[in-house]
Amino acid sequence: MIFDALSTLNGPNGLESAAIANFIEQRQKVPPNFRRQLSSRLRKLVQQDKLEKVHNYYKIKTDTQVETKASTITTIHKDPQTVRPLVVQSIGCLGDTVKEAAVCAAYKIAESENNSFVAAESVREAERVSAMADEMESLLQFAMYCYDQNACGKILLFA
Repeated sequence: MIFDALSTLNGPNGLESAAIANFIEQRQKVPPNFRRQLSSRLRKLVQQDKLEKVHNYYKIKTDTQVETKASTITTIHKDPQTVRPLVVQSIGCLGDTVKEAAVCAAYKIAESENNSFVAAESVREAERVSAMADEMESLLQFAMYCYDQNACGKILLFA
């Protein structure tokens, strides 16, 4: 996400951490301590020579080749001579280790399951409100019938 922000906004001197944070916050749901995590992650990327920091501005190092859209993984099947590249779409996480990628993937799965649950609850609520509206429509029609009968001078008996 950091590299995506830096490559998308592409400031001439780079970007401040606040600009990177705003870019990510507009596109992702972030935890309350996100800005602190971001600053430590930026420091770590600078130490790893993936980013360059000049006067509180961060930019991608020119010799660093970072691919943010998709990565290619080579899979070997039963036949060792059959090697086929598999394109894996990025899920918005750029981890240095398999463990970080797994944690990020688990977070994304949990988030999507939560969104699915919220959507299902919303559908149930919409169905409940629709049923109430149908009942109210029937009640309104009965009230209009009673009013019309009363306006004509007829007496209605309810038992």
